[in-house]
Amino acid sequence: MTTQAQTHHDTTETAPVTLTDGGIETALGDRLGQELPEFAAFVLLDTPAGRDALREYYRPFVELAAERGLPLVLDTPTWRANPDWGARVGADAAALARANADAVALVRETGDDQFPDLVVNGCVGPRYDEYVAAERMTAAEAEQYHAPQVAALAEAGADRVTAVTMLDAAEGIGVVRAAQAARIPVAVSFAVGADGLLGDGSTVAAAIAATDAATDGAAVGFLVNCAHPSEVARGLAADAGSAELTRIIGFRLNAAEHGDEGAGDAPGAFAAGELALRSYAPNAAAFGGCCGTDAPHIAALADAAA
Repeated sequence: MTTQAQTHHDTTETAPVTLTDGGIETALGDRLGQELPEFAAFVLLDTPAGRDALREYYRPFVELAAERGLPLVLDTPTWRANPDWGARVGADAAALARANADAVALVRETGDDQFPDLVVNGCVGPRYDEYVAAERMTAAEAEQYHAPQVAALAEAGADRVTAVTMLDAAEGIGVVRAAQAARIPVAVSFAVGADGLLGDGSTVAAAIAATDAATDGAAVGFLVNCAHPSEVARGLAADAGSAELTRIIGFRLNAAEHGDEGAGDAPGAFAAGELALRSYAPNAAAFGGCCGTDAPHIAALADAAA
């Protein structure tokens, strides 16, 4: 499944580590006591107290990266800031455009004092959380659906956007095309299940190949998120050594396996498991967290990488 676009990204050495933040929605609840309707962190932008909570969420990641001298990428709190999920919390198109713009500004100002080289990543979440074949969009439908959010993030000055928790290639393709139209760099992050496969049963490598083929390799790279490191390894192992896996630029994973109760792996074990995935994805550079992770997990990643 090698494509011409992918061959340009091969390297012979392990890429240096870039930190990201953790699992914003779970951290806002567990660490900061925030209640998020429909898991929508962007609603906190509407109040001074909510904005303070968001700043406090990001603060330890900025401090950690500054202390360690490591590059940092922070996601905007906009995973739910799209039409379907916005409607569930009473946000119309105008409110969503404002939220996406405000999110970029807040993340930018959070890092400016200590971290002037901060990369602000506009987070574009999926239309649906679960894979139901009858509900899936075509790439064209996905482009139309996600274009307003991508445009709002681009106009607000995000450094790039990432399609996060994508369950199939078609939705990722749509976001890439929307980003091309908005003239902003874009990445795609796929989510996998306990079997290491996407919702439609495809491997990560196959989804990367399909996305690159449909967009002439326009994405700056691919990530995997919202799964445990062991589950991701299970899925990548079948395609070990393939050119598609050299297109993976990072991982943002869960502390617990699918279906497990409790906190999941301790930070050190989580970090070791996530960094071990570089054996499949040698160009992976960005490491961070998703559900159940917070600043201690990212600190452990920095320690293990060092």
